[in-house]
Amino acid sequence: MDTILPFALLCFTSFFTLTNPLGTMPVFLTMTHGMTDKERQSVVSRATLVAFITIMVFTFAGQFLFKFFGISTNGFRIAGGVIIFDMLQARYTQMKLKDEEIKTYADDISVTPLGIPMLCGPGAIANAIVLMQDAHTIQMKGVLIGMIAFIYLITFFILRAST
Repeated sequence: MDTILPFALLCFTSFFTLTNPLGTMPVFLTMTHGMTDKERQSVVSRATLVAFITIMVFTFAGQFLFKFFGISTNGFRIAGGVIIFDMLQARYTQMKLKDEEIKTYADDISVTPLGIPMLCGPGAIANAIVLMQDAHTIQMKGVLIGMIAFIYLITFFILRAST
């Protein structure tokens, strides 16, 4: 029981930092400029659902993929650390679209680039795989899954409430 709370805090802080819903909000607003509120809510719903399903697949299948490709967890920790460090230094560029291109572009943004890689990028995937490897008990695995679900629920409400 004494290891559950620190593990839950680690899961929450790492996934909140890597998902970065507050940093994604301005990009989301820029990409959905000119859309109605109903269209924005639809994009948010699809994006968070796609990101959640993707991270859950990698959380459960990550160790199988490691064994299949012969990758060690410690090697992946090093590569994941480099990816996370690079993501923390992200830079955004401004993109301008014509009004007629907005509708065509907006149909695709819920899956990519909003769902994957912005909400569920390589850093979050690496974090999920490594934390699942570190979760030795069923309670810790439940905490990990619950925290991931909680983070994507928070992300859904933050992006949905953004104006």
